[in-house]
Amino acid sequence: LRAVAAAPVDPDAPVPQSGTVVSVYDGDTLTLDTGDRVRLKWVNTPELKPAEDYGVEAREATRALCLGQEATLTYGEVKRDGYGRLIAGVTCQGQDLSEHLLTLGFAHLFLIPPNDRDVAPLLEAQRKAREANRGIWSTDRYQGDLHITSFHANAPGDDRDNVNGEYLRVCNISQHEVELAGYRLTDLSGRSFTLPSVILPPGATVKIHSGVGENRTSPDEQIEIYLGSDGPIWNNTRDRATIYDRHGHVVDSRDHEVKGSGTR
Repeated sequence: LRAVAAAPVDPDAPVPQSGTVVSVYDGDTLTLDTGDRVRLKWVNTPELKPAEDYGVEAREATRALCLGQEATLTYGEVKRDGYGRLIAGVTCQGQDLSEHLLTLGFAHLFLIPPNDRDVAPLLEAQRKAREANRGIWSTDRYQGDLHITSFHANAPGDDRDNVNGEYLRVCNISQHEVELAGYRLTDLSGRSFTLPSVILPPGATVKIHSGVGENRTSPDEQIEIYLGSDGPIWNNTRDRATIYDRHGHVVDSRDHEVKGSGTR
């Protein structure tokens, strides 16, 4: 999620294979006695700020399993993110934390390439939780195939010089591939952008940039779509991104609001 390390860390710094969990920020972010903050692989849990349904429950589930316990870490090709956080699977008390959160319905599958894990058990855990309407699956925001996991309406620097710094990340939270052709994305003023033909596998995410660029459609790398705008799309103070399916039904929406700031 959005919590970041307090200070930059060398992305090539050595990584621990295990450590004692000394604090838990939210369902998918925890800190070890080594001082390293860990962003849990393979899942995404609800936000605490702004508060989202089942964010507290996800944090408490991670605390119950891992706080004060020895955590064994499993890495992929990328071991740290741009904030210096460890990107790892976590096992506490013999249980895979990602699968545990999926089983409880406090997380959805969330795959950032490259990924070399067999995700079939994770998909199965998600399927059972969704069919049982556990946790997040009982709420309106998780009834469709797609879920907006982050909304970066205000690009770094001057938006006019960094149009592609505006983007959304959207995840396929279903059990099947989703063809994005015909889906639409709208802003709060009603402007509409039709998405191109891209196949999004279960658990995969797509970054939807405002500006011009070459779409990347291979699931072996980060899938990216460019809306083709010459200027910023999203309002820096207040806006809403809404996704509609090809039948015109709302799939998900996410608000951006900064209190006390001026307009672009």
